[in-house]
Amino acid sequence: MINPELIVGMLFMASMEDNEAIEIVGAERFSQYMGYGSSFRFVGEYLDTKPFDSMGRRRTRIVAIDALDCPTMLQYESSGLLREVNKAFCGFLDQSKHQLYVKLFQDSNTKDNLPSIGSDEYIGVSTGNWGCGAFGGNPEIKSMIQWIAASQALRPFINYYTFEAASLQRLGEVIQWILHHGWTVGELWHMLIEYSSQRLRGETNEGFFAWLLPSDRPNSDVHYMSE
Repeated sequence: MINPELIVGMLFMASMEDNEAIEIVGAERFSQYMGYGSSFRFVGEYLDTKPFDSMGRRRTRIVAIDALDCPTMLQYESSGLLREVNKAFCGFLDQSKHQLYVKLFQDSNTKDNLPSIGSDEYIGVSTGNWGCGAFGGNPEIKSMIQWIAASQALRPFINYYTFEAASLQRLGEVIQWILHHGWTVGELWHMLIEYSSQRLRGETNEGFFAWLLPSDRPNSDVHYMSE
């Protein structure tokens, strides 16, 4: 409803595989809105003033990535976590920088020798509670999965819109805690796997944020990450 062209586009797009995403370039926005999920409402017309590129398209890129539908406990299984992080990575990956990714993943010593990215290419990701509305995903898990995927895709930043979801009130606190301790993508992924394993075994019913932060769980559980 926000970009009507996208509705028409659904007629021409094939169903995606788990390792596929669809990028739509130049879709114009026509509607203002409020709310999220069941509270989503049209509130008036919107005048899109984004500039045009050399091909006469709005300088807008929208990525379609399909989350697991009503995943319940599947979202805590390693296969479900891997499926979602791979799907988000496919969407966030900049195909124009393919050779940079190849170099990064072939040579573990390239971290400090990667080609520089010009200021005109300093493009991040704007996202939100992907797969957490009608699809029924866990917002805390999905926010971390998207952060992991964007980091692996070498995106310089994420604009994350929580839509005031109660479960994400501590998102900023969690992000600052992880950054303060200098966790790598692999370390955060390890903690997601450990938390999800405990959920599957019925050892915890806490949300990921409450489970993760040291003020809410035994220090010994995360001490090795914090040193």
